[in-house]
Amino acid sequence: MTVDDPRWTQCHASTLAVVDGVPVVAWFAGTREGTPDNRIRIARDGRIRTLDTGRAVAHWNPVLAVGPDGALWLFCKAGARISEWVTLVTRSYDGGATWEPVRELVPGDRSGGRGPVKNPPLLAPGGLRWLAPGSTEQWGEQPRWDPFVDVSDDGGLSWTRCPIPVEHAALTGAGHIQPTLWWGAGGPVALMRSTEGRAYRSVSADGGRTWTLAEPTGLPNNNSGLTAVTLPSGRVACVHNPATESWGSRCPLVVSLSDDDGLTWHAGPIVDDGAVSIDPAVPRLLNPGTAPGTGTTPTTSSGTAPGTGSGTASGTGFAPGDAGVVTSGVAEYSYPAAIVTSEHLLVTYTWQRRGIVLARLPLADLEPNTP
Repeated sequence: MTVDDPRWTQCHASTLAVVDGVPVVAWFAGTREGTPDNRIRIARDGRIRTLDTGRAVAHWNPVLAVGPDGALWLFCKAGARISEWVTLVTRSYDGGATWEPVRELVPGDRSGGRGPVKNPPLLAPGGLRWLAPGSTEQWGEQPRWDPFVDVSDDGGLSWTRCPIPVEHAALTGAGHIQPTLWWGAGGPVALMRSTEGRAYRSVSADGGRTWTLAEPTGLPNNNSGLTAVTLPSGRVACVHNPATESWGSRCPLVVSLSDDDGLTWHAGPIVDDGAVSIDPAVPRLLNPGTAPGTGTTPTTSSGTAPGTGSGTASGTGFAPGDAGVVTSGVAEYSYPAAIVTSEHLLVTYTWQRRGIVLARLPLADLEPNTP
C-alpha cells in the first residue's frame, strides 16, 4: 500500500475494509508514534488522502468498518497521551472517497477512549446490535490495562460500556487490551493482547452485555496487536506475532487456526518472516539488549525511558509509554488487520514502520482439507 512515503517518517496501525470489492485501508503516520504531526491516512484505488479532524494533536489507531446503515465508518483516537484518548468518528457513503465532518463518538467522554480501539466492531446476527472491542490504558508506576466492549443497539448513535473482567492480582503485568471479536457457537468471543505472554479469552452468553473473566489461552502473544476472523467453515484465523515475551519480537507475523472458538490453536501459514527486504541494508533482527536502531537504551533529558517515568526501556527494541512506543521499526511486521473475501484472507500490517503491506492468503490454505 505504501513504503517510504516522503510525507512522513513512520506509519503504523493499519485497518482494512472492502467496499464493492475494493480494499480501503487506513493507518496513522507522522514523525513517529505519538508525535503531534500524526494524522490518519486513507488509501483507495492507489490514492492516499489525509483525514481532516480539525485537531492539532497526535492521531492513533484508525478502525474501518461497514456499519448497520451500510455506510463505511472510520473511528480513530486523538490525544497527546494514550490515557487521554478521545474517540472520533466519521462516515463515508461513497466507499471512502468523501467523509462526513468528524465528531466525537461519545461527546464529552474523557475516560481514555470509547468504541473500537484497534479491531472493528462486530455486527451481531440479525444486524441490529453492534459490539465494539475497546480498552483503556493507565500508565505510571503501576500501569493498569482494562478491556471492554461498547454495545450499541441503535446503529452506533449511543454506546454502553460493558467491561471484560480481569483478575489483575494474578497478573505480572498491566493487563489486557485491544480485543478482537467473532461470533462463536454460543455468542460473541473476545481474544485479547496481554502483558502475560499469551492471548486471553472471554465469552458472553447474553450478546455482549456481560463477559466471563478473561482467561489465558495457549496462543502466544508478545504484547502486540492481534486480529481474528471467522472463515466460511467456522474455523477462526488469528493473525499475530508468536513470541511469548512482553514487548518481544514482532517477527515473524503468522496465522494460527482454531476449530473450538479459540480454546486451542494450531499453526497456519507465515505471513512475513522478514526474509524479503525492501532495503538489503536493513537488518532482519535487532541485537538483544539494545534499543531500536541505536545500540543504546533511549532516554529523555532526565535519564528516563520516553513516556515511562521508570528509567528503563525494553531490551527488545521498544520503549513503551503513555506518549507512545519509541522504536526504529527494524524487523517489525506487526499490528495486523484482516478481512475475509470470497477467495482470500486479506491482511494488512506494519512493515518496519516504513510501510503498510496488503497480503492475500488463499482460503484454501486456511480451511480444513475436504475430500
